[in-house]
Amino acid sequence: MTKMFNLAGIVDSHKIQYNISPENIISNADQIKVFEGNRELSILSITGIGTKTDSAIIEVEEPLDISKSYRVIIEGYGEKTIVPTDIFDSEYFIQNYTYDGNDLGAVIDGENTTFKVWAPTASKVVLNLFTSGHEGDAYKSVDMVKGDKGVWSYTEACGHGTYYTYTVTTSVGTQEAVDPYAKSVGLNGERGMVVDLSKTNPDGWADHSFTNCIKNYSDAIIWEVHVRDFSNKIAGSKYKGKYLAFTERGLVNEHGMAIGIDYLVDLGITHVHLLPVYDYATVDEANPDSEFNWGYDPKNYDSPEGSYSTDPYNGEVRIREYKEMVMALHNAGIAVIMDMVYNHTYSANSSFNRIVPYYYYRFTESGENCSESGCGNDTASERYMYGKFMVDSTGYWVKEYKLDGLRFDLMGMHDLATMQRVESAVHSVNPKAIIYGEGWDMGKTIDGSAQANQAQISKILPTGDAIGGIAVFNDVIRDGLKGSVFIDDSQGYISGDGAESFPAVLFGIKGGSGENESWKVDNAMVVNYMSAHDNNTLWDKLAMSNAEDSVETRFAMNRLGATILMISKGMVFFQAGEEMLRSKPLGNGEFDENSYKSSDEINNIRWDALKAGSMEQEMSKFYKGLIKMRQTYSIFTDNNTEISGATITELDGRAYVNIENRIGGKALVIINPTAETMTYDLDCSWNMICNGTEAGAEVIEVVNGKIEIPYYSAVVLVNNQALTS
Repeated sequence: MTKMFNLAGIVDSHKIQYNISPENIISNADQIKVFEGNRELSILSITGIGTKTDSAIIEVEEPLDISKSYRVIIEGYGEKTIVPTDIFDSEYFIQNYTYDGNDLGAVIDGENTTFKVWAPTASKVVLNLFTSGHEGDAYKSVDMVKGDKGVWSYTEACGHGTYYTYTVTTSVGTQEAVDPYAKSVGLNGERGMVVDLSKTNPDGWADHSFTNCIKNYSDAIIWEVHVRDFSNKIAGSKYKGKYLAFTERGLVNEHGMAIGIDYLVDLGITHVHLLPVYDYATVDEANPDSEFNWGYDPKNYDSPEGSYSTDPYNGEVRIREYKEMVMALHNAGIAVIMDMVYNHTYSANSSFNRIVPYYYYRFTESGENCSESGCGNDTASERYMYGKFMVDSTGYWVKEYKLDGLRFDLMGMHDLATMQRVESAVHSVNPKAIIYGEGWDMGKTIDGSAQANQAQISKILPTGDAIGGIAVFNDVIRDGLKGSVFIDDSQGYISGDGAESFPAVLFGIKGGSGENESWKVDNAMVVNYMSAHDNNTLWDKLAMSNAEDSVETRFAMNRLGATILMISKGMVFFQAGEEMLRSKPLGNGEFDENSYKSSDEINNIRWDALKAGSMEQEMSKFYKGLIKMRQTYSIFTDNNTEISGATITELDGRAYVNIENRIGGKALVIINPTAETMTYDLDCSWNMICNGTEAGAEVIEVVNGKIEIPYYSAVVLVNNQALTS
């Protein structure tokens, strides 16, 4: 077997840990030597001498300087450069290099700009200044000065529109990097930009504020969309695939139907959730139509993505147009949520790792990147300076861009303490901002009790005047309603599984509360949903799981699922186009369930499907009615309502859900997940606000006695006290 020298890391001020493979016996200390340049360091001890092992600790006499380059030689294995590793978690490092200042990045002061970067392991940092964000050599390169806590700084007579990079020398070599705190970047994010944010504000921005469309998290009805998907198929748009497409009013499709932002206003949603719109790596901003990506490959977290701007070469434009998009949505009464992906970066060789190697990521003992995220480079939120970056970054986005919410990708990768700090930072700026994320259990990346996952999320408490803490996606109701996302032909409560799946559905109706689940939350801190950008669309899932059923039957199943979501406690979330039967067909009866880099044609929203009498238009109309119903009758959004009874009286899964509030309001939801019409005898008069095929704020009819519930549908009834919204 080939002998490998995997890693040599500084783990304490006097200690080095090495890892080799395969295991071997080091019989005496003379087989190991440590050097700084050509100077040999005196070794005090080595653990494991005479024992077969793949790892041991070398203790040296003099203290190790984390900014210097050392190497260790092991007989038979060659030599390895020593890099700081576990020393980052030592009390010595934390006390000496934790920086709490709020001035990292490029800060303009009059005619000057001060650049600051945290690089405690660097022996040299050079600031490079450019007139362009994508071409030409630096017009000036100057050594920065190392100060307290490992922060390097330099003040230069330059300002807004100057582009810059850092060249950082550490024990792993000399590398050029973009400032992680850069507020904008040049083409493809290769250079940071000095920004005077006041120069990026569109007219009216200074007096603009957050939306005020919700009182609690359960009021939120979220429509998740990709910027390009939204407008690429809008023939009348001047800004296809751009931020500014969200500013265009009065657009209609070829059938005269309102589309774009006017469609959203009519639909009645409260929030637009934007898939990643920070600067990401895999779309060439100079030729954005040549490739597609969802954007879950972060490059520069604090800058907007350039491919969605009309001029990706100018770092100012992407900021202004992003703000114009936010302002247009706000003016339409729609709040804006941004998708945040701090759990990994586009590459392990990111600017973070070039500036402070081995600090910002989690590694195995042999020096390999951990990959519980599945993306090859798990970040380390528990390390103070990365946690600080997350807190600074989220607070910046919410404050500067006046955002109304954040969604966290693979949130279980992050530690609870950091996410509590994020919650506080966000809600100190906007108490009505909603925060939620994927709370999946992320294996052994960090101890389960420290993960911000479904089982632990209730430990994060709302601070100040916040209307909620942090919510989690509810995959229990997702799979309970339509079947497992991982098994194509798996069926759920709405698609034939009946009584077996009802407990999972009830868990969601109760807002993430109930028995027989491995987790639960307080105060309905859940996001109830059936489809999101990943996995199959709802319509495609029903086509796969119920291929033998007619289109009309699957249409009824879709309506049933939507009705159940709209009467459930917690936030309501759906993928853009779910309400118009969105599909991603590949042909031959197959569908694209992970279209993160598929074509625009696969991913685009097909606005022209909306026409009078079409199934797409009829489903959209039904969703609109359900949204209006939920927003009118607060019994469905009040976290203090009680699910006083939820029973199945038939083996086929027919269910009856009773909801009561504190002022005598009552709702009765009768659910028929079968292929046959069912009847039910009412013992008093009720106001029917959903009859299974139509819904809304107005009472459809007052009913008493025997009523019919169509196949695969739910009827929603309320008493007069529930009319108070």
